[in-house]
Amino acid sequence: MNKSNSHSSSNNSTKTLIYLLVSLLFLLLFFTISASLFGFFSSPATKPLLVVLVAVELLVTIALFLTLMKFFKSVDTVNQQAEMLANGELNISDILPENARGLEILVRAFNDMKSNLLSFIELTKTNIITISDAIDNLSKSMENSYLGNEQIATSMGNVAEKAQEQSKLMGDTMAKIDEVGNSIENITNSIEKVEKSVENTVYATTAGVQHLDEYYEQVNIISDNLNSTSEYIKKLNKDITQIDQIGKFIIQISEQLKLLGLNASVEAAKAGDSGKGFSVVAHEMNLLSTATKESIGQINNILKNIDRSSSFVSNSINSCVDSYSTSKEIFKSIKESFEIINNSASLLEIDMKKVYSDVSLINESTHDISQKSYLLYQASDEISNKTQEVAAVTQEELAELEEINNYTSSLKTMLTGIENLVKRFRTSVVPVEKDSPKQLRITFIGPLDHEFWYGVRQGVLYAKKVLSERNVVIDYLGFKQDVGPQIKKAVQEAIQNGSDGIITPGFVPELIPMIESAHNKGIPFMIYNCDFPEKTKRIAYFGPNVDSAGTLAARLMAKAIDGKGDVVLLTGGLDAIVHKTRRETILAELKKNRGIKVFGEARCADNPEQTYITTKDFLRKNSNLRGIFVTGGTMAAAAKAVEELGFSEKTFVVCFDYNKEIYEYVRKGIIAAAIGQDPFGQGHDPIVYLYNMLVTGKKPENEIIWTRLEVVDKYNVDDLV
Repeated sequence: MNKSNSHSSSNNSTKTLIYLLVSLLFLLLFFTISASLFGFFSSPATKPLLVVLVAVELLVTIALFLTLMKFFKSVDTVNQQAEMLANGELNISDILPENARGLEILVRAFNDMKSNLLSFIELTKTNIITISDAIDNLSKSMENSYLGNEQIATSMGNVAEKAQEQSKLMGDTMAKIDEVGNSIENITNSIEKVEKSVENTVYATTAGVQHLDEYYEQVNIISDNLNSTSEYIKKLNKDITQIDQIGKFIIQISEQLKLLGLNASVEAAKAGDSGKGFSVVAHEMNLLSTATKESIGQINNILKNIDRSSSFVSNSINSCVDSYSTSKEIFKSIKESFEIINNSASLLEIDMKKVYSDVSLINESTHDISQKSYLLYQASDEISNKTQEVAAVTQEELAELEEINNYTSSLKTMLTGIENLVKRFRTSVVPVEKDSPKQLRITFIGPLDHEFWYGVRQGVLYAKKVLSERNVVIDYLGFKQDVGPQIKKAVQEAIQNGSDGIITPGFVPELIPMIESAHNKGIPFMIYNCDFPEKTKRIAYFGPNVDSAGTLAARLMAKAIDGKGDVVLLTGGLDAIVHKTRRETILAELKKNRGIKVFGEARCADNPEQTYITTKDFLRKNSNLRGIFVTGGTMAAAAKAVEELGFSEKTFVVCFDYNKEIYEYVRKGIIAAAIGQDPFGQGHDPIVYLYNMLVTGKKPENEIIWTRLEVVDKYNVDDLV
């Protein structure tokens, strides 16, 4: 907390004034009494002076009385707040310094104390939610762990027995693996021999196929030669036939010669001695004819023999040709069979090599398995021993879990104590003692597009915690994008689903006819954060007093700039009632300060980038600008623009709502004040109010329930950070 001497002296002005008036009155009274005792006012000339002194004393007395009256009024204000605080009532707004003149430091300390206590309690409530959920989850986990460990402990005994059985089985398995290893080694040797035999077979079949190819070629040559010989014999038979024809022709010629010789003999006989020469010729011709006929007969016999032999040879050759043709087909089939055998043998050789390789690998793997089985046997034996140790450790863990469970129960009891302690301070409305006879369902709808709404959600979660055993279900629906349409859709679904009560913010005008529809169905509506601009059938509104907040913002700005200078207003769209009301109350309050002039306005407080650009434009246009109001959630953008242009010690921002980023700008002195509106309460209180109404049937005492106003400035920001 900042406690500078200059600020302390400025805040002690009332005390100084009282001391001054008392001293002056004492001096005047002392002078009057002394003068009267010494007869100074006995003469008529000095009596007017006596009247003046009495009048002055009367005026000083009146001034002192008025000052003391204001001072005691301030004391009463502080006493009132202190009494409420003593009674545990923390849901109260800060005391404004102008309402407690002369007690500014005390008021600031009181506000800081209340703010710190509120922050602590709300943070405690948030932590209660977190810790409670954690304890519940831890309890469930512990219970599951306990049951799991208990089951593990039971199972470990069985595992230990099974581990011993496994160890015994591993010994038997190792013996079987050794037998399998020996068998596989024998198979490997046998396959190696078979592989060599198949290799020889492949070699032999390959050679046989080559020999068959050569033999097949020779058979083709012989077949071709026999065909040629058969053709030649056929030609020879034709020639013999022609020779036979020639022999017949010669026989005819010899018959004719014989006839001619006979004729020549007749003619020679007729001629007598002169025909003796013809007679010799005729005789020789007859002899030649006879010899020729006999020779031709012998030739014919030879030719007949040749013809018979040739026919036999021809038939034999034809039979050989036919046989060789048949043999060619048979040898071709045999050759193909040998080729198939050769191919199969080759494939068999490849497969046998692969089988031999696989069997060798199996053999090696079997040796590895045998070695690893031995290691596994050792591991099984060790597991059996370790299992027994684990069983013992599990029993110890069960005991430890039981002890942790006891600690968790103690922590839960302590948390309950903290909750009861927090309940001693009334920071918000409390639920009625009566429970609902039937299960209720309350729907809480809101945005999640700004850090402020996360504070609201924390309040909703705490309300759910408070009402967790009250037979009520709280449905929270938060939207980060397309907020307006999403809220409208969620309200429609809540009405259709028959929710017992609905809570929404009032910045969506389209909800007004839905409230009428819900009212007709007996579904109560509560509005928070921002009320509707027109009359509706809502049950109540819970949120900030926008008028008071706007007035307070103007006073805080006047204080920050010492009541003089140019200021600008950055607001959101004026169709939103909150921006419109804040603007109007700020302007109305600023009119009371003649030294403050509104330099300009802009509707940009709903867009951070536009706020950033607009702020820089205003600062460039007016280098003497002293103050910037931001009515929307873009105050950080405005503060950033002020800082970047070097106006940190000259231009101040006053805004609404705050977060950690705003705290930093407050610490830097750029943001003079940030006005809060109790986001936690806006989430918590409407739910409890609506629950109380649903259970008791009684509406809240007031139709409008204001949240407390809180101010963060340079004097208390360090406490909040």
